[in-house]
Amino acid sequence: MRARPRYHHGDLRQALLRSVERIIQKRGIAFVSLREVARDARVSHSAPAHHFGNKAGLLTAFAAQGFERLFVLIEAELKRSGARAAPDVLEATGRAYVRFALSHPEQFGVMFRSELLDASSPEYAEAADRAYGLLRATVKRCVDEGHVAVSDVEGTTAAAWSIAHGFAALWIGGRLPARIGGDPEKLAARVLRAFVDGVVRA
Repeated sequence: MRARPRYHHGDLRQALLRSVERIIQKRGIAFVSLREVARDARVSHSAPAHHFGNKAGLLTAFAAQGFERLFVLIEAELKRSGARAAPDVLEATGRAYVRFALSHPEQFGVMFRSELLDASSPEYAEAADRAYGLLRATVKRCVDEGHVAVSDVEGTTAAAWSIAHGFAALWIGGRLPARIGGDPEKLAARVLRAFVDGVVRA
């Protein structure tokens, strides 16, 4: 028998979260359990419970990690694109959102399944609010700088989020590939440009 791997505290936590992603990818979220995650990570059955408490805690940490990854990816896209003007920042944010969803569809799917998560988790709330706050602040800049005809920060934020999220969900679900196909990131960039040009730059 192969020896169990040895982990430092932080390494084990990350290894367990990677196991969640693998299990969802291979078998679906219905097969995620503390015992199955421990088996996949090749650690004791008590390890996931020690770190996360229960299945809801495990999935909540997995979702929080997703929002953290999303935030980092948005910052990287802003740096890569050199976006400075508020409408350009909004476009770049949307591109990063779609790229994250397509790169981590298993995690993306869990992040918004509130019935599976512990909404009272400070870790989850902080990570989710940080990502949403970045989007809202960008939309507010667009409104404050006069790029949006109607001064409605919340409505425009909801619209921008819906465009990026809806595209990602339709692509991951197979609807858009079946109808349109092509490179999803290039298509997403066109969709986001149409939204920003039609709603923000108009």
